[in-house]
This record gives sequence, structure tokens and C-alpha cells, in this order.
Amino acid sequence: MALRQYGALRPNIANGRPTFQSSVAHGGSPGRAVDGNRRPIWGSSSCTHTNAENDPWWYVDLGMAVTVDHIAIVNRRDCCHGRITPFDVHVGFKTAVAGNPRCGGHHRFPATNNEHVVNCRGRRGRYVGIRLPGKSRILTLCEVEVYAAPNLALGKPTVQSAVAHNGYASRATDGCRARAWPSKCCTHTPAMSNPWLQVDLGRTTSVQWVSLFNRRDCCSGRLNPFTIHIGNNANINQNPRCGGHHTIPTNLDTDAINCNGLRGRYVGIRLPGNGRILTVCELEVYAGTVTKKRTAEVRGIEGQDCGEHKDGESWVSGEENCLCDLGEEGCTKVDCGQDGDQQPIKDEDGMWSCPPEPDEDEQSDSQEMEEGGTDPQELEEGGPDGDPERRMLAEILGALEQNDVRTAEDELEPNPNE
Repeated sequence: MALRQYGALRPNIANGRPTFQSSVAHGGSPGRAVDGNRRPIWGSSSCTHTNAENDPWWYVDLGMAVTVDHIAIVNRRDCCHGRITPFDVHVGFKTAVAGNPRCGGHHRFPATNNEHVVNCRGRRGRYVGIRLPGKSRILTLCEVEVYAAPNLALGKPTVQSAVAHNGYASRATDGCRARAWPSKCCTHTPAMSNPWLQVDLGRTTSVQWVSLFNRRDCCSGRLNPFTIHIGNNANINQNPRCGGHHTIPTNLDTDAINCNGLRGRYVGIRLPGNGRILTVCELEVYAGTVTKKRTAEVRGIEGQDCGEHKDGESWVSGEENCLCDLGEEGCTKVDCGQDGDQQPIKDEDGMWSCPPEPDEDEQSDSQEMEEGGTDPQELEEGGPDGDPERRMLAEILGALEQNDVRTAEDELEPNPNE
């Protein structure tokens, strides 16, 4: 099975990777599930086998964090087809399979098929595992294939605040992950205030992850702190932030920011502050389906802040404007405005989001009214209640514009002959 991404083959990233399982029986070693042999027959020496045991498991180490799109599993066809049902698929960063989030619930193999695809919808992790819940189960896998989600930013148009040393913005989406300057894979701005880089995805997308690749040969600390912005405005400063200020740990040169399905066409990175230099060796964007919780449904625990996580449930305390994903390790605070100083609002679904930006005409009209200015249209119509005195005042103003010498006081004076 091979899927295409931007005209190139999307490889099975589990092929040949290290594997582990709870036990081995009859020579059914775990490596058989990633040897490229998809024959669903035991006699072909292509299938794994565990002992009959409680909750048997198998997992593959992908070697790095991957955003997983789907997993294809080949089951035995010559015998024992029903052994694998039901089964769970786990993706995460723990070697203990059951400790990682599941891709969906319990899965079942159709009786007529020996191949099955499980959609992981952008679940992220280094380890992909399969587990059979229950007592005295035997796990046999003839092949397990893992396919990464497509990088939506690959080859898309980019722009940045300025260019220095030929570090063009397009380098951030050229597919080159080399993290050294001589590789010509990294962007570069001059030292400036609030430098930024932004990619245009071409359409509004629900963004799950933004992955950044930082320089490792020099200057890795330049990137910290940074903010991620996602929205439909070509001006990066007008788009909502994905979380707050982020940092890449000094011992890492890559990081993935969970944006919890924040929607937008433009994805950007910005370095707040003066004299900052922005260098990114690759920026990748991945979509995904996430399970958000309304704030009212999230338990508040004293001492736990936005981002804490325990027992499969996300907690927040004293942080009302948080979006939480049950499948991930924490919550994302919704910050609005250029510096996070704008108050978020709840949308029609009860989720926290940023209010729409008023256009310049609306802002000027609002400012005029706040400063005590008079709306001429309101005067012409006599005000919202049809106030006759205000209508008369409008007529007086019109007369004054025509150089009428009568004053407002004269016009407002009652006519004794009426």
C-alpha cells in the first residue's frame, strides 16, 4: 500500500523499524510485522505470534515524533482470523503501549477481510502499538504499516518580514529538514523588532500541529521565545495565537506545537521583542480531528494550570479561556490580539475563540461616537425614536451650511403666532 503526497510516494514509515512485543511463541518474532512481507499465511514466516496471555501487545519505534494519518494491518487468513478482534491501536511517546492515547475505540476486523485500515486522524507520537484487551488472548500480526499525515505547508507560498544572507522564506517549506546553515535549508531575517514568517495554505484548515526545525550548528537560542499565529488574515498580527509564548528546549532542535484545531488559511511564527533574528530550517503544518471540551466540562483542580493533564482528562484552574483535548497532554490557552491583550469570547458552540477584528471604517465610527460626535444620518432621521427636536436641529444645521443667518436659538424659539 502506497499513498501519494504532492506527486511523491508516501512511504510506510514502519518498514524495518525496531519492534517489541509482550512475548514470542512458535518463532513469531515482532520484526515480522515490519519486514515488508504481507503474506497472510503462517507458513510464509511473515506473521508474529505471542503466547496466550492477558492484554498482549506489540509496538514499533518510529525513531522520531510523527504525525500519524492511518495504520494498515494485515491479519492471518489461513487460520485463527477472529483472534485479533477486538483490538486497540495506540500512538504516543511511551514505550508502555497502554499508556499512549488510542486511535478511536475498540476495532474489529470484518470477517471477509484480512486487511484493515485504522484512521488515527493526526495523532502524534514516536511509538505505534497494537494491544488486545482481555484475558488469554493471542496476538498475531502479518504486517503493520504506518503512514504519516501530509505536511500541508510543503511547497506552499511563504513570506517573511525581511531577508538577510539569502535566507529566503521559501526555505521553510521546501521539504529540506537539514538544520545547518551551509545546507541552504534555513531562513534568515536581519536583527529587527518582531520578525515574522508566514505560510499561505491556500484554504482555511483546521490545524492540529505546527512542527518547527531549528538550527543546530549555531544560534539555537535565537528562536526562543516565539509565538504561533493561525487565522484568515494575511497580517500575522491580526490572527489568533496558538497558545502563549513557546520555547524549544536547549537539548532539542525540533518541536511540535499542538494548536487544538485552530482554523485558518495562514500559519505564521513571530518573535516578540527588539533586535530579534528569525531563522527556521523547516516549518510543517498538519491537520487533524481533535476532541475539544467546553470549559464548563473541564474539572478545575487547585494548583493545576492550563496545560496540566492526568488520568486521560485535561484539567484547568483559574484559566477560563482554555481549549482542552482529551487525547493530548494538556490544554491550549486562547490568546487574542497582537500581544494577547484582547479578551476572548465564546462562540455559538460554547468554545473560546477570538472576536472578529472590526474594519477601519467601523473603528473610526465607533471612536467618533465615543468622543461625543454626532452621526449625521441619525440627525436626518430624527434619532432612533424620531425625536422632533433633533430633527429640527438637523434642519438648522442644514440651513447654516447654506449661509442662513438664523441662529439655532431663533429656530428653537416658539412662534407666538402658532
